[in-house]
This record gives sequence, C-alpha cells and structure tokens, in this order.
Amino acid sequence: MKVPEKLARAFGDDFEKQIAEFVQQQGLLPDLASLHSPRYISRSIIPHIVKLSSLFNRVKDGITQDQSSGLDPYWKSGSNPEHLRLAYFLYFMPCNLFRVASVWSELHRLGFSWPAKHVRAVEFGAGPASGLCGIAAGEKYASLGLPSSIDWALIEQDKAVLELGTKWAQRYLEFLGMKDWGIRSFHRKLEPEKRGFLPRTAPSFNLWLMSFYLNELELDSDALADLLLESWQRHLDEEGLVILIEPALKLQSRRLLELRKSIIQKIHQRKIENLQVLLPCLGHQACGALANPEDWCHEEVTWWRPPYFRKIDQMASLDRKTLPFSYLVIMKSKRRREEILPELAGSEASKRFRLVSPAHSEGKDLEFFVCGEEGKKRARFHPKAEQSSEDDPIQRGSILLETKIRGSEHASRIEEIKKKL
Repeated sequence: MKVPEKLARAFGDDFEKQIAEFVQQQGLLPDLASLHSPRYISRSIIPHIVKLSSLFNRVKDGITQDQSSGLDPYWKSGSNPEHLRLAYFLYFMPCNLFRVASVWSELHRLGFSWPAKHVRAVEFGAGPASGLCGIAAGEKYASLGLPSSIDWALIEQDKAVLELGTKWAQRYLEFLGMKDWGIRSFHRKLEPEKRGFLPRTAPSFNLWLMSFYLNELELDSDALADLLLESWQRHLDEEGLVILIEPALKLQSRRLLELRKSIIQKIHQRKIENLQVLLPCLGHQACGALANPEDWCHEEVTWWRPPYFRKIDQMASLDRKTLPFSYLVIMKSKRRREEILPELAGSEASKRFRLVSPAHSEGKDLEFFVCGEEGKKRARFHPKAEQSSEDDPIQRGSILLETKIRGSEHASRIEEIKKKL
C-alpha cells in the first residue's frame, strides 16, 4: 500500500493542536503544557499505553492469550478511568484513524470513484469515531469524490466513549472543512449472533465500516459470513462499499482470511452476482497465506507521527512509525472489477500480483513474496535502471500488472513487468 505523502504528513502540529485542545476541553488533560511534560506523560499516560498495548497484542508473561480475558476488566476497573481514556484517545485513536485513511487512499490509487450522489454510512463498534475520522482524512487527502453531505450512524456499546467520539468527530470534521457531514450516535450493545448487526427495520447504507471490531466476536468464519451476507443483502445499497480492518496479529489476521474464504465460497454457492472482494486481493482466488498454517497476511503503512506522539514513543520505548493491519474491501456491484478500479483496466487477472512482503536485495536482484491467482510465491526480479526509481520503488503493497513470471511457488523469477502501481 502506497500512502500519498500529503496524507502521511497530515498529522503534524495542526492536528496536535486540535487533539490537545479537545482533550483539555473534555477535562481529560489538565492543561496544554502537560502534553509535553515528561513527568505527566510518564505517570499518567505511558502506564496505560503499555498495559493496553500488551492487552491488544494478547500477550501476558510472553504467552499469547484471548484479548477479552484481560481487556474488558481493565477497561472498566482501571485505577484512573480519565487517564485510561486519555491514553487510548491520544495514542491508539490516531493510529486507527490513519489505518482507515490508508485503505481509502488505496482505493484512490486504483482509480475508484464514488458512484452514489448521497452517502449513508455506518460504523460498528465506533469507539472514539476513529473510523469516521479516517474516512474524512482519506477523502480530504486522497478523494474518491464523495458528495459534500454525508449522514453517519455511529454504533457503540460504551456510552462515555461514544459521546467522546461523537464530539471529537464533529471537531475534526470542522477542522477538515467537512461541516455538512451529519452524525447520529446509537448507544447499543451489538449481539449479532442473536439479533443480527442491524434491526430488520433499519435503513440501508452505502458505506459500511468495521474497524477492529470483528476480532472481538466469538463467531467462527462460516457463522460470521452468514450474518454479514444477510445484513449486506438487506442493509447495503447497490454500489455500496464495505471496509473491514483488523489487527495484523497472526490469529486475528488468519481469522479475517478465513472470513474472506467463507464469504467467497458462499457467494459462489448461492450464486450471488452483486458482491465481490476488491482489496487487497484484486480477485476471488484462493488465499496464498492460508495454504501455510504458520503464515498470515497484513499491510503496513508509514506516517509522520504528531510531535507529542513521537515523545510518547521515545519515552515508552515504542515505535508506531509503521502501522500494521489486515483488511478487506468488498463491494456490492455487478460491474467488472476493472471498471470499479480503472487502474487495473487492460491487464489480465492471471498476470496481476501484489507484493505481500518487503523487498530486499539479493546480489543484483530484489527478492520478495508476491500473491496472485496461483497463490503466494517467493520471487526474484532484476530491475533495470529505469525501473528502479527511488520515487516509486518496488515495495510491500506494490501491484505488478502484465507480469511474466516463471518457476515454482518456492523460487520464481519475474522476467517482465509492463506496469507497476
């Protein structure tokens, strides 16, 4: 995934000013100077960030565990709820915001244009509205041509976090100049296995967003696919878009890949003609990562962190300059994939590959893993001088079109790349 520089740099001093003033106005920060006070950061923010990081990463005493075993009790009974909420909002919210914006920018890179004149959007498990704000940042710096007026529904079971997120979204939208985006918040406990994701009488939407939500559900991939497909057939408009973002951890990433597999199988079995997976796979081929039980698939994006954020990273011995995540983009449309993503037009699906690893030098060659219709391959490529531009290097997320490749999945050589995205 290649994020445009203006998006990667959109979280500097101006963004910091917005978020600092906001948390102070909400009574979470005593004064603006505290955001750069080593004493305050070390005592009131970093302990919660370190604890939350270990819980989000499912690690305790070096052992991977279920997130719910530690996160829910800690979230509800932490020693200082205000400091906990502040730590989450200052540190994890901007990361998730940027992840969502990056997915939006990938659609922009492939030529996607928003097809509807009016947008009704819903974010499930909205928390502090990082998803909504991520769409707004993506549209600001990598536009898909959304109309100026959008109606958002935010659904979240934690009332305090939902109220905080709604207020933050309103402020951030005004900061971006998107004053006509309307927001309605719904304090509701989601129990999709009992009641579905939405009531049967709920309206339909054409933008459906779930960010770091599905991994919290205790449902297998088949059951989850059934619930999602039923909801999309009833509550997703034709030409509607679905964005799912999940952690890059092995267990959660593979769960998302299994969900993709189940969705595609059910689409074919039920002969559903208007649902298709767009990204990151560019097709409905079998997943190359699932072939190996020790493998998984994730994306990584790099951003320019806010100044206060860099200070927290330094003091906590953390590094969130690069943000990993797993994702799926699905569209309800009968149009051909090449029409939806025009940058793919003129290329054969069998000759499309996405880099799913970093590229490193092996002598005069570059070596990396690519994934395409035939699965995942380890490949080498000897770039010519005109193909090795530092402005557009081959890297994780690069898409190779009209590619000639020979060899096995263990050792392949790319002989020609006619177009690179």
